[in-house]
Amino acid sequence: MSPVDPRLHFTFAGMGYAFIELRRFDEAIAAGKKAQRHNPSYSAGYRCLASAFALLGRDAEARDAAARLLEVDPDFTISAYIARGGQTNAKLLIEGFRKAGLPE
Repeated sequence: MSPVDPRLHFTFAGMGYAFIELRRFDEAIAAGKKAQRHNPSYSAGYRCLASAFALLGRDAEARDAAARLLEVDPDFTISAYIARGGQTNAKLLIEGFRKAGLPE
């Protein structure tokens, strides 16, 4: 990872998703925040944050991240996310989406 890579937000979001599946939610939040800071219009950072906060029971923060996600990607739905990416192996991530109140 180069600290000057203009696509660093992809790396941090991917790390966040992996941390969620490993149940390392605090690390997922840190990675999601880094992804969001590197590119505030990249929706994956907000998806990571919404899921990780929800899975930790931090409902207000999960709802805030979900709202920010829907500002960046107003057409986001869980079913469309699964259909376009085949994320069937990301069960915990998707469970977090649901807990965060993202639309089915």
